[in-house]
Amino acid sequence: MDLVRKGAINCDQGAVRAVRYNVDGSYCLTCGSDKKIKLWNPHSGLLLKTYGGHAGEVMDAAGSCDSGFIVSVSQDKSVIYWDVTTGQPVRRLRGHAGAVQCVKFNEDSSIAVSGSTDNTVMCWDIRTRKLEPIQTMREAKDCITSLVVTEHKIIAGSLDGSIRTYDLRAGELTCDTVGIPITHIVQTSDGQCILAACLDSTIRLVDTDSGE
Repeated sequence: MDLVRKGAINCDQGAVRAVRYNVDGSYCLTCGSDKKIKLWNPHSGLLLKTYGGHAGEVMDAAGSCDSGFIVSVSQDKSVIYWDVTTGQPVRRLRGHAGAVQCVKFNEDSSIAVSGSTDNTVMCWDIRTRKLEPIQTMREAKDCITSLVVTEHKIIAGSLDGSIRTYDLRAGELTCDTVGIPITHIVQTSDGQCILAACLDSTIRLVDTDSGE
């Protein structure tokens, strides 16, 4: 299949670590090695705002369900919650002992979930002024590289070669072993499978019910 490029944006951020669209695709965020997040109109290529406040490379970001807020994570070990309009940090959250690699909001954007090189997943209550995580998952044996967050589940991919599913409603943990370091995970639209990108240049399809 031939793909047609519709446009290109020169982010001028050094290495671009992540690109994230908002829920309706009207804007996108780029995370750079220049320690900044940039907000773009992807259709016109117009730079709308720049967010600076991290002391290290920005590794990931996510937009809230109402597009009013951003959460970002960095090699500086912090999680920052931003007001999109003002461009100012609302809250700076610290708890990880290593660089933070990935972040996701839950469905109503009341909770932010982050994964780190300290092998932990942390949950942060965005609605309150509490600066400590409300829950920490410590089961991984290596860096958390990717997260999927649904209404009742947190799914974490790790360089230890496992996909861990935390069922928050049932209080249960399921661990599916791929055996190869995992760099990224995506859940299929029906929730039945996880696609895992691995360091051996393969993509593995894992059934969430059987683990196969």
